[in-house]
Order: sequence, then structure tokens, then C-alpha cells
Amino acid sequence: MKKSGHVIVGANVAAVGAIEGIRRHDTRSPILTISYETLGSYSKAMLAGYIEGATPEWLEYRGKGYFERMGVECLYGRKVTGLELEKSKLLIEGGEEVGYKNLLLAVGGIPFKPVINGADKKELIFSFTEFLDARQIRESLSKFDSVVVIGAGFTGTEIAYTLNKLNKKVSVIELGDRVLVKALDPRSSGLAESLMREEGIDFYLNDTVEEIEGKKNISGVRLKSGKSIPCQAIITAIGVVPNGQLMSNTALNFNRGLEVDEFMRTNIPNVYGAGDVVKALDITDGQKRPLPLWPLAYQQGIVAGANMAGAKYPYAGGLPMNSLKFLKVPILSAGITTPPDSGYEGIYFNDPKGSFYRSLVLKEGRLKGFVTIGAIDGAGVLTGLIKSQLDMSELKEALLYEKRIGLIRLPREWRNKIFTRRDETGYHD
Repeated sequence: MKKSGHVIVGANVAAVGAIEGIRRHDTRSPILTISYETLGSYSKAMLAGYIEGATPEWLEYRGKGYFERMGVECLYGRKVTGLELEKSKLLIEGGEEVGYKNLLLAVGGIPFKPVINGADKKELIFSFTEFLDARQIRESLSKFDSVVVIGAGFTGTEIAYTLNKLNKKVSVIELGDRVLVKALDPRSSGLAESLMREEGIDFYLNDTVEEIEGKKNISGVRLKSGKSIPCQAIITAIGVVPNGQLMSNTALNFNRGLEVDEFMRTNIPNVYGAGDVVKALDITDGQKRPLPLWPLAYQQGIVAGANMAGAKYPYAGGLPMNSLKFLKVPILSAGITTPPDSGYEGIYFNDPKGSFYRSLVLKEGRLKGFVTIGAIDGAGVLTGLIKSQLDMSELKEALLYEKRIGLIRLPREWRNKIFTRRDETGYHD
């Protein structure tokens, strides 16, 4: 049986963070990563670029040389099939066993795939969450001219925009009443939708796909509203859910996400979690939930790795952040973007010229979230204000209207509180 001091299931950004966290406190113990994917550590945020023609190497977040320098053994293309936690070992497809002193589960999320009538045995139905999905779409581009994208979140709108640039006729179906509903407020959502419609993308809101039409090949989809949309391919981009496949039939606490404490420890000794699979602290409301975001996965990995190596380092929490940079104007949001109840205040400014939009959500004078379109300079200041939870009642108007938010606008004591505290988990790539 192969053994290693630190075993990481997964090889993406949370794993990289964990490796760096371990090596800050333990430079000698062996580290082993295991991943069913063959590409290794790569940026999922750049998959659209790969579909447009970039090389697989362009996607790499950390190349093979990095893992060699860090003293990490990598098993790519190997699927972990089971956990025997009471024996501190795991099973790999083919019967191989691996023992560990510390185990990190960084298995990410899996796409939510709706069951749709007529989908059986039809080709050209894709997801869009990992390299294999992107490769299948890229290799199939010559086989379709029109496509339906199910879901109008960040993933759905990005793949829709990408395929539209590649001269495909794109229709987006969204169950909700607007696009990017989780990331934007209603006004900014409308602006984003208008920008995409100007590019030739069609949207069908408050609707869903009831049936995929066609006998052998896809000829179109029939919506719940009764409308039929002709298409030759379908991409489901409804979102991801924490990957709990390995946790089933184990003693690990998994309830719509792997439960971890502030040190990223699970309920089983020497077993940790990080990344899209875990429920971690959302500082905007103090609740624990899955936050499938690249920078947060890295930060959680750093914390998990440091504690695996014997440090006592807590995770400070994170907040939802989204960046939409493929449109004509950049869109950035963070935290709570739509007031959930009357206890929150929502204020917004829309430049009459249409070049700048900003909204702020506050509670008791403290910033809980924002959206900014067209001018994203100063977004770091706004994010810092969310994290600091300082009362900004007197400055909220200035922060709303000014395109460029300079630090000089903030009182000196605010600047000190927000920007002088060292954050070991800071994401700077």
C-alpha cells in the first residue's frame, strides 16, 4: 500500500493552496495529489478561451514543474473510488490503496444536470464545468450552427457569449425572471441582458426546457410555455453542487456540502475539506454555505494545508464575488446585491449616458454588497469595506457616485483598519 504524510484528493486551486499552506510549515513530509482529470491544475475560469482556440497549456494554473519543486507526487487520471476513514486509507480505481496521515478532500463541485424528456441517446448535449466538457464542445463545433444554453448565470452567459462570437446562433433559457439573478440586482441584470441582446443572443426568461425534439439528432427544444426553438446542440449551465459522491456511506458530515470548522477540519480526525465541496463562512451574513469561487477555494486550501501541517490558523471567511469581463463594459459584483428584506437598504446610481452604473446594499450603515458596471476602479476599496464592516453611513453617497474611489476619500482610521492587517490567505495571482 502506498503511503503519504499528506494526501489531497483533487489537483486544482484548493489543492494548490493546500500545498502552499503545508510547505509554509512543513518542508519535508511527502505530499500526494490524486485527480481523475488528466490536465492537472488549470483555470476553469479560462475554459471559454480554450473553446475559442487556446492550447491546454494556456489553461494551466500550475505546471508540472511547480509540483516537482514543491516535492509533490501527482497521480493524474486516477479516480478515488472509496474512503476507509477508520483505517486512514483510500481506494483508487483498479484496486490500489493509499494510506495517509492527513487527508484533504478538495473534490470540487459537479454540474447540476436536469432530467429532460428526449435527452436519451442524443449527442451534442454538454455541460460546461471542466476541461473535458470544454474539449468536447471544441471538438464538436463543426457539427452545429445553433445551440440552446440552459441557465443564465455566469457560466451560462459566458458560454453563450463565447459561442455567439464563434458565429453560432445562441438562445438562452432561464427559469428565473432575469439573467445573472444571483450575482446582480434587477437594474444591473437588465443592463447586462441588453448588452448581450445587442450582440445577437436571444433570451427566454421565466421558462424551462420540457423536451428535446428530434429522433436521432437534436432538432430543437420545446419550452414549458409551448414555444419551440430550433437548435442542433444543448449546453446545460444551471450551476454546480458540492460533490458528495465520496462522502456517501461514510461518517463524514455532508449536508448539501461538506461540513468543516474554522480550521477546515471535518468531523473526522485528520480529514479536512476545502474549495467548492465545503460549506464555509460567508461574512456578509455570518452563515455557512457553498461558495464556489476560485479565490475562496485557494484561501480555504491555504488554511487547510497550514492546519494539516500542525499550525493553528483559522479561516476568516469569504464573500461571493463575480466578474463579467467579456462584455463591452466590465461588470463586477460582491456580497449581497439585492436587499433580501426591509432590514437592508439598497441605493443605486445610473449614469444618464449609460456608461456607468453602481448599486450598494447596506444594513445598519454597513456595506453588505455592491454592483459596479463600466467603472470598476475602486472595487477593492468597496470589498474592503464589506470585510471591515465599518459604519459608512456618512460616506455612502460619495461611494455610490464616484467612478474612481480613492483611498484618500476614506478617513485615516478606516484606511488603517481595512488595509494594514496582514492576510496570510490573500489571493494575489
